[in-house]
Amino acid sequence: MADHFGLAAMQAAPGELAKGYLGQVTLADGTKVGVPAVIVNGVDDGPTLVVTTSVHGIEINGTGALLRVVREVNPREMKGTLVAVTCSNPFAFQVGSYYSPFVTAEDGMNLGSVQMWPANPEGVLTERLGAFIGKALEVATHAIDVHSNPDAAIPFTIVNRTAASNEQTRNEMNKMASAWGFTVIDSGPGPGRSVGVVGSSLAHGIPAMTPELTGDMFLREDNTRAGQIGITNVMKALGMLEGELQPQPIPPMEGDFVAAGRLRTEKGGLMWVKQPPGKLLKTGDVVVEMTDLWGDVVEEVKMPIDGYCWSFTGGIAGSHAVTEGTPIAFLFKNSS
Repeated sequence: MADHFGLAAMQAAPGELAKGYLGQVTLADGTKVGVPAVIVNGVDDGPTLVVTTSVHGIEINGTGALLRVVREVNPREMKGTLVAVTCSNPFAFQVGSYYSPFVTAEDGMNLGSVQMWPANPEGVLTERLGAFIGKALEVATHAIDVHSNPDAAIPFTIVNRTAASNEQTRNEMNKMASAWGFTVIDSGPGPGRSVGVVGSSLAHGIPAMTPELTGDMFLREDNTRAGQIGITNVMKALGMLEGELQPQPIPPMEGDFVAAGRLRTEKGGLMWVKQPPGKLLKTGDVVVEMTDLWGDVVEEVKMPIDGYCWSFTGGIAGSHAVTEGTPIAFLFKNSS
């Protein structure tokens, strides 16, 4: 039989759920702004899975996917505990921004780059949000940080095998990524940063990964459903739920892939995408054509490697009207 599960001011008995905040900060006018979460506590002992969403306020369909899970999962048929952080950065979420708005003169931070464990509970507001999330990670056995790319993109999951602190953590992370059902891309060699949800978790031996949905700011049936399938598949793989894994609507690509940098435009203008994401491209293939506002081609952005684009990011809010020097696509390649 499972025990009561407590986190912040929330308490969930076995087979029940609790709703509340991981913590709250106070604005100048006295308004309280909190990090909302739901604890779903199973009836038997098992893993503690922390799922965070909307770390970037423009990527809200992870919130939709997680809410679908919370609404449909039955804690009386579950082992372990799900800690569902339904909006990690309420400031960025409110204004539809990748970064926190300048609520204070020193803020405007990317929550994904904030130290969460150890945290800075006395820092600016975004750092304090990270400290609230860090308290959840401290009780986790596994963690998932759901993000999203703007269209056009393929759904995929980022892992960092090098940053995993030991073989057991790496194996658990690989199991989770495989169960989710998206194409898996390793972020590449290097020690990895011990910041954000995944970096903080891996640095402490907690298997963690970053699934990337598509259609970042839109709560569509396809992308929220894909996220729901992924979360419940991981819960099944960890023994928290019974049942067979459900295949994703878009099957994963076959192969062992690693991230390979970004494409950047040297000319400002309109970005015309010439290749679909996930297609194998050769070095020198034209990926994006840049035109000015008279329709004249000012640049052909070409593949620097044999590989693939996983998404086309564009300018502000994913717009295909971009300035010069804008990173416009993420690349990946076969690891061999």
